[in-house]
Amino acid sequence: MTNEKSQTVNLNRRLRTSYWLMLLSIYTGAFLYGPAFGSMPVGEWIASCLVVGFFVSLPLLLVILVALRPTPGGVSWMSFLLLGYLIYGIVLIFSPRGLLGGLLLTGTTLATFIYAVAWLRPLKKAAKARAKSEPSD
Repeated sequence: MTNEKSQTVNLNRRLRTSYWLMLLSIYTGAFLYGPAFGSMPVGEWIASCLVVGFFVSLPLLLVILVALRPTPGGVSWMSFLLLGYLIYGIVLIFSPRGLLGGLLLTGTTLATFIYAVAWLRPLKKAAKARAKSEPSD
């Protein structure tokens, strides 16, 4: 396997791993900033935290195929979506009981965004090289 092909496979793996870690941090955060632990029976508390996590992660679940098989257009759209999660994580940091969940979400979102940009970088360089080589009219 060539070095470039190896780097692409490694980036795909890192993008996929950071995506799954981001989903995990959303559900973990829902348990941290969701309803207080003693406020209801344990079964209802777990169910309510899972429902909160599901609704927070719903837009991210719509791009699950992009995480499994990245395409340039899909990764671009996913990176736009990640910016929304970054803002949500930062707002969550400053909310009551949301510090740890917000830090988890912000960190994993930043990692996923950086891997998405790194995944798109070679494609952007190739497009610029193609544009330079084409004669302009």
